Amino acid sequence: MAPASLAEIGVGLRRHLAEAAFLACISNGVEQARRIAKGLDAIAPGSRESVIAYAVADLTAGDVAAALEQLGPLSDAEDPYGMVFQALALHLAGRQSERDAVLRRVPSGQTDIDALVAAFCKNSVGYAVGRDI
Repeated sequence: MAPASLAEIGVGLRRHLAEAAFLACISNGVEQARRIAKGLDAIAPGSRESVIAYAVADLTAGDVAAALEQLGPLSDAEDPYGMVFQALALHLAGRQSERDAVLRRVPSGQTDIDALVAAFCKNSVGYAVGRDI
């Protein structure tokens, strides 16, 4: 049975679309990623997936400031994905102490979030102290 409206499209489908945007960025398809993000925003305005898809496109294009602007509200709302992607943007901006402060606030206990934080741990020091990852 089809959803009653576009707004009812599930998180799983939105995540797959966000992943398609990430894959577009891998091949430097920033415009394709932005089109996917725009579609995500049309079906789920302001959703985590659309915000992160836009931010990843901005990061790929080298516009760290735009990515940080996108991710700020998501991170401020204590969304763990928003926080991890904000930490990535801060890292790319060379703002390690701010990155570390954000990562210290990321809640643990979710396998995928812990894996993202662990990826940072392998490349930097100082912010995984006290995390069971």
